[in-house]
Amino acid sequence: MTLLLLLLACTPKSADDTSGDTADSVAQGDCPAADLFPTVTANAANSDYPDPSVQVACDGDELVVTSNDIPWFEYVALTPNELTAMSYEWRIPLDPVEAAEPIALDLLGDDAFALVGLAVNTPNEAAEPEPYGDPVYNDIVDACYGHTGGDGSYHMHAIDVECASMVAPTAGAPSPLVGFALDGYPIYGPEACLDEACTEVVTMQSGWVQTGDPTTYAWDAYAYEGSDAEDVLDQCNGRVEPDGTYAYHATATFPYVIGCYHGEVTTGGGQDTGGPPDSGGPPDTGMPPVIDCADAEPGMPCCGDGVCDGPEDVDNCPEDCS
Repeated sequence: MTLLLLLLACTPKSADDTSGDTADSVAQGDCPAADLFPTVTANAANSDYPDPSVQVACDGDELVVTSNDIPWFEYVALTPNELTAMSYEWRIPLDPVEAAEPIALDLLGDDAFALVGLAVNTPNEAAEPEPYGDPVYNDIVDACYGHTGGDGSYHMHAIDVECASMVAPTAGAPSPLVGFALDGYPIYGPEACLDEACTEVVTMQSGWVQTGDPTTYAWDAYAYEGSDAEDVLDQCNGRVEPDGTYAYHATATFPYVIGCYHGEVTTGGGQDTGGPPDSGGPPDTGMPPVIDCADAEPGMPCCGDGVCDGPEDVDNCPEDCS
């Protein structure tokens, strides 16, 4: 629990910050990590949908967050998919474990979640409207960088600080905590301290650069180049913070939230409704994609991803196509 206790002590707050409130189902003091989460309330503009529900608790060495994935902000429909309540349960380690090497993201669902109980997906779509294109680049997300997928689930592909945390950014101050990756490491907004005394605040930058056309296949359109500059993040879109802990930072450019896992992932994503995901494709993290079906084209998702597409058919992938 060391990491989350440290976050609790150091997470910056503004005058309007509600992050000291626990979710309604968690008694004060039951779970120190719960103090990091805001109390999510319903938006009057979303009266046609269920009220948002987020519960936070600790179970042994895990932080457990359950959510119905309904936004607290006004929902604006951008896709034909009707907003539908989900049954998410995210379990992440209270003490994240650094992986020996960066771990490729699972692009077929959520790989992080915001403090307000909304799923965060990787920066690519599925085969529609463009094959695995970058949804932010293609401008098919709302003001909070989200939209609904084929199963009606709402998810973000990038992070707006206030949408994700209910805390408005403060000029010249470090960004607040906005969420967690599934490996347990925290995600902050883009503004960060360069030293432990926070004498200088900078906007963190992604080390990924655009090399191709993000309308067709996001992970082929960007490459990680990196830099020795203090404000440039690593391949996973994170850094070692001035206090020695590791954290990710949301950025204005690809991959927007995380580019790979810095830590070991002990459980899968939060969705348990069985609906189809709306993202796919292997990230370029230096690790080869796993291609299981016959005659697969390089870079395409394959058997077992829940989507019948690309080289898959009923013969070489009955799991997805039957």
